[in-house]
Amino acid sequence: MKKTTGIVLVLSVTLAAFTCFAQAVRIDSSGVGDKRVLIAIPDFAAAPGLESVGAEMAQVVAYDLEFTGLFRILPRASYPAAFTGFTPDVSRLDFEMWRPAKIAYLAYAYVYKEGENVIAQCRLYDAETGNPALGQQFTARADLSRLVAHRFSEEIVRSVDGVPGIASSTICYSGKVGAGKELFVSDYDGFNARQVTKHNSISIKPKMSPDGSRIAYLSYKDRYPFLYILDIASGKSTALSKNVGLNSAPSWSPDGRRLALTLSKDGNTEIYIKNSDGSGEQRLTRDRAGDTSPSFSPDGSQIAFVSDRAGSPQIYVMGADGSNVRRVSYQGGRAYDPVWSPDGKKIACCVESGGMQIYLLDVASGQSVQVTNTGGSNESPSWSADSRHVIYYSTRNRGLWAVNANYPYEQHPINAGGMQCEGPSWGPRRQ
Repeated sequence: MKKTTGIVLVLSVTLAAFTCFAQAVRIDSSGVGDKRVLIAIPDFAAAPGLESVGAEMAQVVAYDLEFTGLFRILPRASYPAAFTGFTPDVSRLDFEMWRPAKIAYLAYAYVYKEGENVIAQCRLYDAETGNPALGQQFTARADLSRLVAHRFSEEIVRSVDGVPGIASSTICYSGKVGAGKELFVSDYDGFNARQVTKHNSISIKPKMSPDGSRIAYLSYKDRYPFLYILDIASGKSTALSKNVGLNSAPSWSPDGRRLALTLSKDGNTEIYIKNSDGSGEQRLTRDRAGDTSPSFSPDGSQIAFVSDRAGSPQIYVMGADGSNVRRVSYQGGRAYDPVWSPDGKKIACCVESGGMQIYLLDVASGQSVQVTNTGGSNESPSWSADSRHVIYYSTRNRGLWAVNANYPYEQHPINAGGMQCEGPSWGPRRQ
């Protein structure tokens, strides 16, 4: 991918028709005023022949913004009666017309083609003053208009909230293929999925590297469960750990040079660190209890992990050198699968509570909150780059869901084309 000021050129995503939007589920919003920002996103203006592209891009932006939990989209039924659609001439925008709708912002774009590229001139307007809050032009191959829309929505979030959205990010996960399981990569919303392993085996528990270029995962492709690292661009898979016994739960360091993992080669499950090429193995924990599931803090100075040294599995934190071990989970119920938020403030984990549920632990206060309350199990949490969402696997549909990390904890099903999938890992925004 190449990027220049105001222009985005992306080379490896395919266009998929965005025909429906899954309804977000709120855990409990009773008695709480809706503080989301009201925004109108009519179909974008488009050159002749590109009307469907303009309409789809507006739908993608609307979904992205609603997904954040920060925005509420004005229904079309509430549009001004005199509004007949956007035109390429932005000087004809009538903000007085929109004032009865009481929107905070109006999103506008004009879409046209030059050669093989689609160009989108995107603007966000303060609906009260009519002043532009954002103006940016994006250029991409014609089949990448969805990604252009994702870029626009990220910039809208940045303009309004100060932190960009995650709409251009990708996720990876394990999907059922025949009798086996292979790894897939897709857009964050499940579109443009592509299979990235063809081992004809069982490959599970993927963890995407901080730069999004590699995936650490467990596979039975060489008969036994070993750890591997896949280079996504080349498709080349190299061994990370092929020790006797358990090889599991890889976690990338923030710089992508090392991984923490769980090994049992010394007779007990312990936390180790290795370089990403498999060299430099170093043992961190030395306790009679089982220690598993490490997760680096975003600054690389600490590691969260699971240990049953207190009698049942709970979440602990230690220095990245194995020092200063301390327990951080006290919510009741066994706790598993810790993963640190990118902003360093929270640790997501799974807790046995009427089935396995996702909890968020506040690192500073030690307080915890349950953010799923569905039947069955909700497992394998992974954070978005903006620390606003957690993606996870749920047995309710043998698929993926995302939950907003802030009250009222909206849940969004992730469309994976009906495929059974598990073990999601959320990658970074695309550069």
